[in-house]
Amino acid sequence: MRHNHVADVMTREVVTVRRHAQFHEIARLLATHRISGVPVVDADGRVTGIVTEADLLLRHAQAGGAGPGPVRRRLHRRAISRRLAARTAAELMTTPVITVRATDRLSTAAALLARHGVKRLPVVDANGKPEGILSRRDVLSIHRRSDSDIADEIRGDVLTAAMCVPPSDVSVGVTEGVVSLQGKVERQSMIDIITRLVASVDGVIYVHHELTTDFDDTHLPPPEPENVGILHRFIEPRESPARQQHS
Repeated sequence: MRHNHVADVMTREVVTVRRHAQFHEIARLLATHRISGVPVVDADGRVTGIVTEADLLLRHAQAGGAGPGPVRRRLHRRAISRRLAARTAAELMTTPVITVRATDRLSTAAALLARHGVKRLPVVDANGKPEGILSRRDVLSIHRRSDSDIADEIRGDVLTAAMCVPPSDVSVGVTEGVVSLQGKVERQSMIDIITRLVASVDGVIYVHHELTTDFDDTHLPPPEPENVGILHRFIEPRESPARQQHS
C-alpha cells in the first residue's frame, strides 16, 4: 500500500537561528515568516533545540501567582526565573529536541506529536541537519484526500494486491474518511486482516464492515513447525543401527 511519509507534507523551507541569536532577533523572524517556532542549530548546522512562541512568551511571564502547592510553586517560580533571565536562543530553547526523518511514516510522526504534546517537529537528515519542518496541520493534511482516492487504494492495494480478493466479492464505500465494507471473503481470519489494513490507509478515520465468510478457520490450531534448515540433520531422531539391520 502507499503511505504518506514526512517528506510528502513537510515544509521544506526551514528558518533556523544560531545558538547566539538574541531574543528580539528570534521574535522578528517569527513575525516576519509567520511561523511559531524555529530550530536552533550549532556551528556545524546540526539541530540542537527549538525556540517557540511559548518560550518567548514565558520570557515575559511573572513569577508570582497561586500554584497547586508550595513545593511545586517554588519549582515553577525557579523555572520561570531562569527563562526571565534568558537572552539567547541557547538559553531560551527547548532541548533535547524531538526530530523526525523525511522517510518516516506520517503515522510515526503523529504519534510523536501526540506523545510529547508538541506542535511541530524539525525534520533532519542523517547528520542531524534540518531538511524541513513538520507541523500538526501538515500531518492532518492527509485527511484532505478525496473519498474516491481512498476507495481506489483500498480496492487496488488492500483487497486485490494484498488479500487477493476479487473486486466483485467486496464493495467499498467511503464517506468523509469513514469506510464501509460489504461482501463475502473466503476465511474468517481474513476479516481482521482486511480491516486492519484498511484502517492503516492514509485518510481513513473509521472502518465499518458487514463481511461474511464461507469458512471459520479461527478455531483451528496453528500448523506444527517443520524441522528444516541446516540443523535438521543434527536434531532429527535417528534409527538405531540394530533397527536399521532388521528393517
